Amino acid sequence: MNTHGLSTCHAPRRQRGFTLIELMITVAIVAILSAIAYPSYSDYIARGRRAEAQSQLMQSAQWMERFYAENYSYSQNTAGVAVTDAALFPARYSQSPTSGTASYTIAVAATATTYTVTATRAGPMVEDKCGNFQITHTGVRQLVGFSTSAGASQVLAMQSCWR
Repeated sequence: MNTHGLSTCHAPRRQRGFTLIELMITVAIVAILSAIAYPSYSDYIARGRRAEAQSQLMQSAQWMERFYAENYSYSQNTAGVAVTDAALFPARYSQSPTSGTASYTIAVAATATTYTVTATRAGPMVEDKCGNFQITHTGVRQLVGFSTSAGASQVLAMQSCWR
């Protein structure tokens, strides 16, 4: 017995661990942070994929200019083989990224004096708000099929998507 008349074996025990309310508050905080972070992360990944596709388009356009300098035509070489033939247009320019699952497929349409290289959304980017990217022989950049969430006009969408 102790001085208060209570037996030492009946002394109140200290609680260990967390209460249900503390656990629920922690779960709620994690859920709120996840709800904020995941869309930002997804947008960050999409911007990276877009930048890679734009880089591939620029490299394709440079390749087309070199092709023209050698053949005096964008559409075929001096042997008459079309630039769209897989033997000519390098495979490294056929998709973005160059290996793995394609986020964009890249194709060229050419005449003797003009070309347009298009990066078409594929795989994880198929529903992307920015649409498909294009570049022409004059260096004009365009978006095709962009959503109004990217911008209400071509100019606004270009500012947010093609950087």
